[in-house]
Amino acid sequence: MPQHLIDALTHEHQAMLQAMQRLRLALLDGDINSAHEARDVLQRLHVAHIAAEETELIPQLPAAARWQAKVYLAEHAKLAAMIEQWHERLQQHGAHIDSSVLRLALLDASLPLQHLLEHHFEREEKGLFLETAT
Repeated sequence: MPQHLIDALTHEHQAMLQAMQRLRLALLDGDINSAHEARDVLQRLHVAHIAAEETELIPQLPAAARWQAKVYLAEHAKLAAMIEQWHERLQQHGAHIDSSVLRLALLDASLPLQHLLEHHFEREEKGLFLETAT
């Protein structure tokens, strides 16, 4: 796979993590409109990102790869579902949340998505990208 594609996908990982950070900071501030915007950016980036991986990289994954294609595909589906769940969760609130208890609860609830993003990107960078670069 061309190195420029791997570089672009790695850059997209950073952009998605930045969108996740903006989402979490908005939750901390109780700014639900900004949280929606960050979630929408994350979703757009994720859709484009997995399209590239699933058409360009995963079909080239060797049979003896560290992680099989089904692992990456399952994580893509799980991430898409979790990002969509955040759309639904944010829809339940007005433009601003004053309650610090609720803001903290939402911030805590965002951790599973953040952790899956981080672990998935690490798996891709240590597995998929290296194993399809040759």
